[in-house]
Amino acid sequence: MKRTKKEALETRANILESALDILSVKNFANTSVTEISNRAGLTKWAFYWHFRNKSDLLLQLVESICQDNEESFRNILGTPRLSGELWDYYKKELAKLEENARYAKIHMMMARRQYEWPAEVQEKARQIIVDYFERDRLAVERFVVLGQKEGRFKKDIPTVDIAVLISSIFHGLYMMQLAGNLPKSFSEHTDILFDTFNKILTADENAVLLRN
Repeated sequence: MKRTKKEALETRANILESALDILSVKNFANTSVTEISNRAGLTKWAFYWHFRNKSDLLLQLVESICQDNEESFRNILGTPRLSGELWDYYKKELAKLEENARYAKIHMMMARRQYEWPAEVQEKARQIIVDYFERDRLAVERFVVLGQKEGRFKKDIPTVDIAVLISSIFHGLYMMQLAGNLPKSFSEHTDILFDTFNKILTADENAVLLRN
């Protein structure tokens, strides 16, 4: 019986999640296609229908993770009204490692990247992540520009520079978090950053409490 597109997408997602379960705790080189397929309750034929090989699977897994994060970011910035919406998004993302089991698996998998993944996979994965960060920066820039047009943000703010600063700081925190270089409680004390950006962004004549 011919499978529907929805069924195919569900099968692909199942394989990706099964691979994440395994690669979060096991070396990439020692993980087999058979093991991933068995974990997903599928045959190797089904695996190779969706992915060329393990490296292809890993790259698509990294890409899907970035796409998921980008989608949640896009939802936050779809109709932004207050800076608090942006800060709330970043705060929730920074707290995910302690609160979200899937994000913890992503953390463990990515932590292995530097020393376990094949060199060619590392380079391609790096480019996927760089492209994701750039799209994030552009979204922040659009957010700042909109705030200026609506009179909520200062008109003389260099939008590109501010967008780079905001995006870089928070993604830098993400990377330090993934590397295990931040205390577990650090996400509870990020309001100082939000307060600083509010002072930088908020138009003096329209000063309001922007952080929820």
